[in-house]
Amino acid sequence: MSSLSERRPQSGTRVHTGDGGAKAPPTSVVGPIAWLRQNLFRSTSDTLLTLLLGALLIAGGVSFFSWVVSQANWYAINFNLRGLMVGRFQPEFEWRLLVLLVLTCIAVGLALAAWTRIRRWFPVAVAVIIALLYLIPQAINALIPLPPTYLTAGQITFGSGPTAESPQDRIAFIARAGETVSLRMAGEYSGDLAALRTLHSFGDDITGRLLNTANLRMTTQARAAEIEALLAGNAITESQRALLTAEQGRLVIPEDILDEAQVNQQPVTVRILDGATLEPLVEGVLDANSRPISVVLPADGWYVIEKVVEAEGSIALIESFGVYPILERGITRRGESGAVERVDQFVRMTDTYTSEAIRPEFDGREIPFAVITDFQYRGDHSFADYLRLFVDPFLAMLATPALVVSLAVVGGYLIGRVLDRVFPNPVRPRAASGRVATWALALLPLLMFFLVYGLGDILPLTDPRTWGGLLLTILLTTWGIVLSLPLGILLALGRRSNAGVPLSPLIRFRWGAREIRFQPKLPIVSLLCSAYIELVRGVPFITVLFMAQLLLPLINPSLADFPGAFRATIATVLFSAAYLAETIRGGLQAIPPGQEEAAKAVGLNSWQITLNITLPQALRIVIPAIMGSFVALFKDTSLVTIVGLLDLTGMADNINAQTEFLGLRRETLMFISIIYFVFCWGMAAVSRRIETTGAGSALKRQI
Repeated sequence: MSSLSERRPQSGTRVHTGDGGAKAPPTSVVGPIAWLRQNLFRSTSDTLLTLLLGALLIAGGVSFFSWVVSQANWYAINFNLRGLMVGRFQPEFEWRLLVLLVLTCIAVGLALAAWTRIRRWFPVAVAVIIALLYLIPQAINALIPLPPTYLTAGQITFGSGPTAESPQDRIAFIARAGETVSLRMAGEYSGDLAALRTLHSFGDDITGRLLNTANLRMTTQARAAEIEALLAGNAITESQRALLTAEQGRLVIPEDILDEAQVNQQPVTVRILDGATLEPLVEGVLDANSRPISVVLPADGWYVIEKVVEAEGSIALIESFGVYPILERGITRRGESGAVERVDQFVRMTDTYTSEAIRPEFDGREIPFAVITDFQYRGDHSFADYLRLFVDPFLAMLATPALVVSLAVVGGYLIGRVLDRVFPNPVRPRAASGRVATWALALLPLLMFFLVYGLGDILPLTDPRTWGGLLLTILLTTWGIVLSLPLGILLALGRRSNAGVPLSPLIRFRWGAREIRFQPKLPIVSLLCSAYIELVRGVPFITVLFMAQLLLPLINPSLADFPGAFRATIATVLFSAAYLAETIRGGLQAIPPGQEEAAKAVGLNSWQITLNITLPQALRIVIPAIMGSFVALFKDTSLVTIVGLLDLTGMADNINAQTEFLGLRRETLMFISIIYFVFCWGMAAVSRRIETTGAGSALKRQI
């Protein structure tokens, strides 16, 4: 037995008062893993659907990225960016567009100061992006050299008849002073057809024939081996065997082009000549074992390469650095005397170096130059070539405009902040910036019109026929919105006037001691507005455009001189107003009738009720629908290209019609699709902002 003096262990609940520290919630409840489980992998069907869509997106993304980098030719964008932006706008008035861009960005900055809150990371991110636009091209230029250009020489003819081609003995090119041009024989492609098949860089037409012939021979050989293996086995049916046997009989394997043309088996004599005097700067003989021949060019302008192979039936493949394709274009401008003159410009494709020097001649005939239609990029681009040839010049063109836009927006934002501090308002801290931003945005369409078109003797008038590209698209959209919205409001009110509201006036008169009030209906106004709305909504937009462009001059010949851009704007306004009228009418019908009755009871007339009570609420209700109509209007402006106006889509089609850029429709359509998406996304973002923080939030708080 235990004694009473022994202490027994105490039992019961123990309370710990110490703080063990807060623990992080499990990752299965919060965080990215929890979000994935909740939204993408909630059930078996969700998991399967997620995996399927993920596989499709990855496959499509990889294929799209491969096309963008290795196959797409973005020269159509880099060399036509001005046309895509402003069309054929007169160069002497381009400063107006720069002023308009700066004023627009200042107005945007004022709006940001008045109605948004900029987070601290946002200006830092913008500054980093601007810095990268300047630094990335410099890094690419420093780390990635330009690809070579392959030239052919020899006394050999490929093909027969109209398609027969021979290497050119002389080729002209443009270069800057101080640049180095080097030539060497491309011996790595002499005896290996598989190596020749991998050639990827600029090359003349004969280089393209060599590459295509090598591809065709190796592809045909692979197919012949595949058919032979199938016929040797027993895994095919008799009908399949018959088809394969017939295909085998039709296969013709081309000759080995390396042996047939004796590629790089004979030496070639080369000389680099001054384009103006045709005096040799350097000359020498190249073979498979010789060192490259190089020369530092003394001045800007034209130079000529002479290349001769003495042996007949042989061809030499020469790798050159410093010789690149050229785009020829003719421009019209005013000379120093004021007379209009046409000038031929030659632009180097790799860096937009431009020369207006006269082409060199030999024996009274102009020497062929490395034109882009003949000296195309052969094979698939490497990623390094993609960065050097396309990304580098595109970012370089964007850097300065992006800097100007950013500084203008920052300037407008700072102006708004200063106004709020100079004119404080204890009730509304941003009242001053809000008023200035409202006036700036209201006056912006007028400034846009006067700066683009002109203002009498103050600003000379421009030719509307030269408007095009994104400029014309924005003009049509802006004026379509500014004019169609009030017209749509009037049409909506007019259509509802048959119900006694709201256009018809309230008539009052006294009958003895009684005051009699009544509001007459306006059936004629309602009928006309309804007929207009239904008529316009019942025909396609392109029909309205054709009527404005073609039928009006037939009705009144004096309208033939009226600019087509203005006629397209009027057609856009009339068409868009009909759709907006129905949208606004739906918002008016959503207002409870008790509000109008209460307003009448306190003595308000019909116009006061409409302007102060029903219309503001109706517009708030239909903000999403109105912005949807504006987005559709922005995209529908692309239809004006059918009636001869060169808007953004019209300029893309015009680029694709140029000889230098034939077959590049996918690239131009991809680029303008990105532009359309950015603007539409921006309009949708503004709409969401208005709904959450602007007029739309007032209705939300009221409800």
